[in-house]
Amino acid sequence: MSHVRRAAGFTLVELIATLLIITIVVAAVAAAVANAVRGSADPVIQTQALYIAEGYLEESLLKAYDNPDGVVGPCAASRALWDSVVDYGCLGTPTTPTDQTGNAPAELAGYRVSMTVGAPTSVGGATVRRVEVRVSHADGVDFTLAGYRAQY
Repeated sequence: MSHVRRAAGFTLVELIATLLIITIVVAAVAAAVANAVRGSADPVIQTQALYIAEGYLEESLLKAYDNPDGVVGPCAASRALWDSVVDYGCLGTPTTPTDQTGNAPAELAGYRVSMTVGAPTSVGGATVRRVEVRVSHADGVDFTLAGYRAQY
């Protein structure tokens, strides 16, 4: 009568191989999580840049097409005094975002905003100006939003 020996557990080689595979899987998952966490601030910065650009664009497009007083600016004065979309060309140099009275929230210190206002052009029979807002951030975000202000 022959005795058949039944396996009672893992061999040392099987145990070491299993531990090695588990270690590799855990390291790969940890690397993926670290990569996801490292880039998690980017969507917040991009969204904030979009909100800044939308705010500046909406503010400018709600102003008159041409200067009612015939004077651009004054660029050094508060944005609250700007009366036409043309005045927003004063923001040609990137600067820290502010509210209309010139207050710069500390939370936006890493951002820079600039604007360009194009010359009058004809689109579909209407005279328009292209207004472009560019918002950048120290972390590499560079966002541009544009709109048109029609003369009517």
